[in-house]
Amino acid sequence: MLVQLQSDNGKRRKRMLEAGAPLELLSSRYHKSLNDMVTSNFVLLTNHYMSYDMWSRPYRVYDLPSVDNIYEQFSSHRFYELTGFWPVQVQEICQNLSLIGDTIVCQSTRCTAPKDLAVFVLLRRWHIAGTWELVAADMRRQRGWCIQIYLAIFQQLKDHYRKCVRVLDFRRIVPLLDTWSDMMVHCTGCEKDVLFFADGKPWQMSRPGKGQAVRELCAAAGTVDYNLMQRAYYNGHYKYHGAKVQHVLQADGMVHSFTCPIRNHDAMVLRSSAMITMLSVLYINDDPNRPVKSVTDKAYGRSLHFRPFHTDAELRMMNPHLRAVAEAMDRSNKKSRLAVEGSFMNQVTKFKFIDCFKKHRIFQNGQSKWSELRCLWDLQTFMFNLFTCSDNCGSPVTGILGIPPPTVAEYLHSCNNNLLVPIPLEDPDDHLAVEAGEYQYYL
Repeated sequence: MLVQLQSDNGKRRKRMLEAGAPLELLSSRYHKSLNDMVTSNFVLLTNHYMSYDMWSRPYRVYDLPSVDNIYEQFSSHRFYELTGFWPVQVQEICQNLSLIGDTIVCQSTRCTAPKDLAVFVLLRRWHIAGTWELVAADMRRQRGWCIQIYLAIFQQLKDHYRKCVRVLDFRRIVPLLDTWSDMMVHCTGCEKDVLFFADGKPWQMSRPGKGQAVRELCAAAGTVDYNLMQRAYYNGHYKYHGAKVQHVLQADGMVHSFTCPIRNHDAMVLRSSAMITMLSVLYINDDPNRPVKSVTDKAYGRSLHFRPFHTDAELRMMNPHLRAVAEAMDRSNKKSRLAVEGSFMNQVTKFKFIDCFKKHRIFQNGQSKWSELRCLWDLQTFMFNLFTCSDNCGSPVTGILGIPPPTVAEYLHSCNNNLLVPIPLEDPDDHLAVEAGEYQYYL
């Protein structure tokens, strides 16, 4: 249309010059009307056809205005239905995420959104497993805008707050260990000094492909068998491809987690990470005779700090007196041990997107997404911890263990004030990561 207008303008000027029209007339009225026409058509085409993700995607017009103020444009019930959080919870969380600016800006497209709105888009994407078109319909905005804002807030949360679920906050929990032990014994009847619970869970994903990324990894390993990548993420016990999630529950309801390929054993996953080091240095009141105990299932090894349930073979090898003591200890820890199962199920229920395995591609189309998926699980664990810390509602696990969770401000205090000192340490779980700064832990 613009080329045709320019062509018609040239022909019109030529005919008027041949007819003897004055030059002032050509340079004033007709030229101005043509510029107005070109400008109006250009604006019309831009507003109608251009979008952030596709030049040919038409702009969708909604009956209601686009969502700008989530607290006024959504009722509390609709807010919880879309995100799994109440408005007061999101407001409290956004106020304490001080390392993130008040305005989220996409560096590539310059899309902007307030922090509250960006967090809302993030939670909406995780809470209901679906397509981006459904997210855009709920936000009454373009699909590309939702994607860019989601990626921008995801990246900032990953850079600043992912370490909260991968390490222990010794500054906050060490003075509380003695009090927690007494409360746990009173509320659950468990063994004294039991404050942590660990368990491995499978996370289903789609089958890895055979693209360029898989070929490069296999070539680096010195093999041409491209099926090795699929074998690393397939477990015959679960009968699907996926990852192994190590779920570590703290006595106050806070969760720590890390992931690895699904073929790894639970005990190996824990011992190949830095979590076992952090748990092994905790002693109540610095008393060497009171190590902090972590109750696990029978798949883990027994040590001073880790107390798995006794196997049948171990019970048969004991004398009757020791067997009675061991069975009594297992019975006392069973109720509190079930809290880690409930915590995992609550997190999966809160964020249904993590169980939509078709959306989670490890190696498809030649691109590696393993590092991104690991960050996805860590950030969802982080948001579940913030949900537990919120004043309104919280996690049901805190009612089982009997220990009140910290407030959102207390939970984020160490991270916001840079009290978690980074110590470089290679992470065996990150052997497929390619991002800078991925090979480090925070203590």
